[in-house]
Amino acid sequence: MIIRSLVLKTELGLAATRGVITDRGDYVVITTPDDPGYYFGNLLLIPAAPQAGEVAFWTRRFREAFPDPAIKHVTLWWDSTTGDAGAEDELAAAGFTLDRSVVLVAEQLDAPPAALPIRELSPAQVLDTAELGWATGDRHDTNYLEFLQRRARWQSTLVQRGLATFYGAYDQGELVASLGLVPLDKLARYQDVQTAASHRKRGLAGAMLAAAARDLQAEHYVILSTPGSDAERLYRKCGFRLAEHTVAACRRPG
Repeated sequence: MIIRSLVLKTELGLAATRGVITDRGDYVVITTPDDPGYYFGNLLLIPAAPQAGEVAFWTRRFREAFPDPAIKHVTLWWDSTTGDAGAEDELAAAGFTLDRSVVLVAEQLDAPPAALPIRELSPAQVLDTAELGWATGDRHDTNYLEFLQRRARWQSTLVQRGLATFYGAYDQGELVASLGLVPLDKLARYQDVQTAASHRKRGLAGAMLAAAARDLQAEHYVILSTPGSDAERLYRKCGFRLAEHTVAACRRPG
């Protein structure tokens, strides 16, 4: 399958560092064996938004690709750059919710210095990002905590292997902001920008974005954001511009 979307190209690059990618010709299967509950690590990339009558077809394809009973969700992400949602009513009736994002790109980034020093994180320090993610997340259940810990272990391994760089800011020994940047050929994809609630609006995220771009040269820097969010506005101030609208559908367990 030929992928057009910039964000899906980077998604495949990220998946290749942890999971298994299988190209079935008219769709792609991404599997993350060490994390069956990872909704966006076990999914189908399909060529276009499901149209009327196609939701059940792609749901069957998902179940065929993921027979493991531990995988209880269904995630479909389609190769569209315009935000086409396809058969929204049919997806909703089948229990799916849509995940809409904007894809932003930049060739260079700039931001004023932050009040706290920005430092490159060691593999051991990357593990601290799980605790920060728990503090800033909107879920506080055991499954989510375990997901964050598995993610941090994977990202720590990427740093150890030289496949990613993570940055952070500490205040009195506590990690209060972090992000990662992964080089993928001529692109570089930002990962997991997070700032403690107590330290927001202090320029930490912008300073980290700019520091990472200074250290890693790429033709295009790519980041994913929620449309209309404070994060999107911050990214645009640093030099990002809109490149794509992307939509995925996820049917979560229960």
